[in-house]
Amino acid sequence: MRRIAVALLVASVFAVGLLWESFVAGGSDSYCYLHQAQRWASGRLQVPEPLALEAPWPNAPLTFAPVGHVPSATVPGAIAPICPSGLSMVMAMFVAVGGIGAAALVVPLFGALLIWGTFLAGSRFGARVGVASAGLAASSPVFLYQLLQPMSDVPAAACWMLAVAAVTGTRRNGSALGGLAAATAILIRPNIVPLAAPLGAFLLWRPERRWRQRLQSTAIFGLCIVAACLAVVAIQRTYYGSALNSGYGTLAAIYRLDRVAPNAQRYFSWMSEVHTPVWMMAAAAPFLLPGALTRLFAGLVLVNAACYLPYIVFDHWSYLRFLLPTLPLVVIMVVAAVDAICRLAWPRLRQSRVALRPDGPVLVERSAFSDRPGGQAVRAAGALAVAVLAVLWVREAQDRQAFRLQALEARFERGGTFVDQRLPRNALVITSAQSGSVRFYSGRKTLVWDQLDPARLDEAIGFVRARGFEPYLLFERREEPLFRRRFAAQSAVGRLDWPPAAEVASLVRVYRPDDRDRYLRGVQPPTEYFR
Repeated sequence: MRRIAVALLVASVFAVGLLWESFVAGGSDSYCYLHQAQRWASGRLQVPEPLALEAPWPNAPLTFAPVGHVPSATVPGAIAPICPSGLSMVMAMFVAVGGIGAAALVVPLFGALLIWGTFLAGSRFGARVGVASAGLAASSPVFLYQLLQPMSDVPAAACWMLAVAAVTGTRRNGSALGGLAAATAILIRPNIVPLAAPLGAFLLWRPERRWRQRLQSTAIFGLCIVAACLAVVAIQRTYYGSALNSGYGTLAAIYRLDRVAPNAQRYFSWMSEVHTPVWMMAAAAPFLLPGALTRLFAGLVLVNAACYLPYIVFDHWSYLRFLLPTLPLVVIMVVAAVDAICRLAWPRLRQSRVALRPDGPVLVERSAFSDRPGGQAVRAAGALAVAVLAVLWVREAQDRQAFRLQALEARFERGGTFVDQRLPRNALVITSAQSGSVRFYSGRKTLVWDQLDPARLDEAIGFVRARGFEPYLLFERREEPLFRRRFAAQSAVGRLDWPPAAEVASLVRVYRPDDRDRYLRGVQPPTEYFR
């Protein structure tokens, strides 16, 4: 029955991912992953842009790099993704078979695998703990928020959870399966490669195995990790010219010790707000459930946190996604700790048989209660508590707009679709936030205005016209005052003092530079409105 319940839960997570997923190439990350999936599927990773090579203004390649990309360090005129390649490589397999739309299956599939991996890992403490942990992990606001976006957080977390489940299991090929899962996770999110260290140490020190078995399994796991690291090195040298550089910059720019305190404060506060203070009960697990498994889980959580405490400081709760790879382990330790407290409080309800040794790698006892009436009551109370907490977490996700992401992100697709359907084929769109979506949905070239020298706007417009393109300006409403502030002092077009040619979904506006003169002469056509 428990496996049936988990199967239904996994299927539900996949269905939720498909129904509410915001599969839009809009923001920096989402466009980066989807565009690179197309590139990996085509085999043309870096395609030079002639305009970037010919433009006369400073840092011209940067102005032709859309959101989520930077100028390539190895191919002049080409762009390189800021995001790691692993997720795009997985998506590319789906794109090659079913087109870009098939990539919408990837994150929901990984979400389902994450919940399945949580069940398997939690079941090391008992089947009931596994079921409860899977249910709570599926209800986490952070998980649900990321499940509904084409981003790498859920896929990376799923791979790490599958690695944990495989490594802590009893199958002979567990180290190989765990190594493959961890290697995939590293390709998807290279900066948390340190998570492989606790898993390797666990394999090396499993007390129930002989040294030959330990060394063999550790070596197999390690070879997978080394292969993944070498692949990351090759990709980063291809795009950024150095194994230590990434699309986000150098290591020195990304990590600083003075960020540890503000990040620690933020993560602690966000965890308590989003998941209620109950998450702190995980700290009791090492005392209530001493053993190799608990040490492994706690070690993974601490390593994950250590990877991001010196990282760039952000001010939105959704950046808890950085901790998503080990958040299910926190949930498991909370559930297991509560289960242990119940067994201590009602010792007569405990089964007398001990399933595993206290110093073993899995757990002291596999099941907590007998089928006596008291045990059934405690089990029912535990199930009710889990259900209540799951409902609270889902409502929290709803309050934090997780299920409105489709509507919130739709402006990117609508803006790009408008350009595709209504603007001429030779249109070149001067934009910023929508520079990725315009390219993705219309195939038109873009120029990123906030990377352009404030004195060069008129020169840029003249340059693209001389190359046979018709320039258009496209803004989200919040960008218009920023554009005026940047260019108005040195360009009449920069004043943006004429009505737009079109308004899309009341959020995106499109301007024709030539319309300014028509407006001043009183002959500009009226603004068109599109949903």
